[in-house]
Amino acid sequence: MKTLLYQNVVIGMLLFVFCLVSSHLDAQTSNSKEATTWLDLGMNLPEDYPRDAINLFQGLNKARGEWTFEARTTGASEVSVEGKLNVMGNPQSGMMPMWRMTWSWPAEKPTHAVMYIIGAGPRRNGFDLMLTRVGPVENPESDKPRPRVSPTIFGGSWDSKTRILTWIEGRSQPRASAQDSEKDSSQPKQSFQMIVAADGMISIRNSEHMPEGQMAVAATKVRTAEPTKQPSNLAGKHHFQSASEIKDPRIAPWLPSQATEISLVSERGGHFARYQVAEKDLMDFLNQLWENEKGNSAHERDSMSGEGEPASKETMLRRFQRLGWEPLENAIIYYSPSKRSGAMTTYYYDRESGIVYHDRGYW
Repeated sequence: MKTLLYQNVVIGMLLFVFCLVSSHLDAQTSNSKEATTWLDLGMNLPEDYPRDAINLFQGLNKARGEWTFEARTTGASEVSVEGKLNVMGNPQSGMMPMWRMTWSWPAEKPTHAVMYIIGAGPRRNGFDLMLTRVGPVENPESDKPRPRVSPTIFGGSWDSKTRILTWIEGRSQPRASAQDSEKDSSQPKQSFQMIVAADGMISIRNSEHMPEGQMAVAATKVRTAEPTKQPSNLAGKHHFQSASEIKDPRIAPWLPSQATEISLVSERGGHFARYQVAEKDLMDFLNQLWENEKGNSAHERDSMSGEGEPASKETMLRRFQRLGWEPLENAIIYYSPSKRSGAMTTYYYDRESGIVYHDRGYW
């Protein structure tokens, strides 16, 4: 019960600070494959968007799971500690990816914990990095009141070459007001460096002006548990030989079961698919979709503009060129049933080649 108490305090503060829900989409994307584009991470960003943070997000993804660590805490007399680090999170959870690191010690029966919540918000010139630190939280005795925990906010900057993430107390510069800057200048700011290695190992060093009980230096040692897998949720780029390999409930219902040679790009807001299927199989599949959704679709079949008509190459260029898919020569447009939110699937089918492009929005 005591151990759970400090965990609940920390988690409660986390929810208060962010007012966000993390969906923990682990995805089927292999962590062994290096991400080179934002699409590899399931993020729909412009092609010219800065890529410096890609290897940071990749490293944080690989850090997910449980580790042992060694650290030295700040204070009048430095204390060496050994404990456990738990890392959760994934950039596929949205356009503001988040990770949560819980450092607890001693290793066997933790009585202290510090939580770091790292968030990344997209801006025009790159991601705005923020860290919220909660703790250290002590496990109180039964006759003591619940501890009060005040979060500390840090703004971050990432050096992709050295893999050093530098955190300085205070919100990142775009959000800071002149009044905040004047107030903050009266006392030294807390700061530290976090090294996020390519294999997911995390280190902390060069801590300055840290209060009592914080970690001055720390380093992960051994991974003791892999992250919890939820293989049904796909994000990023994938290739499958058959539709039966795809278990994601957001994608599988919109693929004909006979589809083969499937190229897939899955994002938070929807997905794109390219595959091979016979015309009869596709028509039977669409007929069954409409039969299943009889009376539930926000639009009636054949009421959408372009249904059953040739698709323009310009339309296909706009939708699929960034994926590296050239327009189909003789494509016909078909639509799935739709939700009142507008969510639906648009199919582009080339009868001569037997190739389908489709895109679906989840909104």
